[in-house]
Amino acid sequence: MIVKRLIFALLAIGGLVLVYAAWAALDRPIQTIVVSGEPTEAERRRVEESMASAELAGILSTNLDAIEERLRKMGWTRNVTVRRHWPDRLEIRLHKVVPVARWGDHDYLAANGEPLQLPDHYADLPSLSASISTPQQTMEVYRLLQLFASRQSLRITRLAESPQGEWQVGFAGGMNLRLGARDVNERMSRFLRAYAVALKDQPRRIDYVDARYTSGIAVRFKLQRENEESLAGQMGLAAGLLGVQPKNNGS
Repeated sequence: MIVKRLIFALLAIGGLVLVYAAWAALDRPIQTIVVSGEPTEAERRRVEESMASAELAGILSTNLDAIEERLRKMGWTRNVTVRRHWPDRLEIRLHKVVPVARWGDHDYLAANGEPLQLPDHYADLPSLSASISTPQQTMEVYRLLQLFASRQSLRITRLAESPQGEWQVGFAGGMNLRLGARDVNERMSRFLRAYAVALKDQPRRIDYVDARYTSGIAVRFKLQRENEESLAGQMGLAAGLLGVQPKNNGS
């Protein structure tokens, strides 16, 4: 009985030695790291810089979860997948979030309002900023207003919220719209109705439209000549055409 136990123990130890030897033979040092997922050159550099300081063991013993977490902290990927390719290669696949707007001076926003820090510069995206609302709330306001604006072929290039909570919209072409802090949807709809009737084919360039009124809007046109109508005359014309009433208190 003792002999059988001894033989069994020796076989177990021998099996462990063989497993260890096989593991050591297969666990080769990582020689190549491949970045896939169509990264830009700047994104590829960021990954390479991050991996340069990472502690890598062999192809089998390297902790892939730790590498994935390390790369996610860069802020510009939704998900990262790291895979082993024996004998000595790691593949890092980036599942990027495409930015749809700029946020402040340096960051970007995904479609769901998630803030992103990107190594590349995207100059043609609309610019969003807010003093009170969260990025997610600001994105919701932008998407709703752009949906309304697209009905008149208008494109929002800027949406800003002041410290008082008032929203201002900038359109491609330079026209600005003041919506205030409340009844934003109603005021946007009122502006679009007036735009379709009286402003869309207006030969003079519009500086801004103020929709912070009980009904109607006020319009200021850009001054093109020294003898052009005074601001008071322009505002009076807008009031006469569009039926402006006094502003609500609190904008």
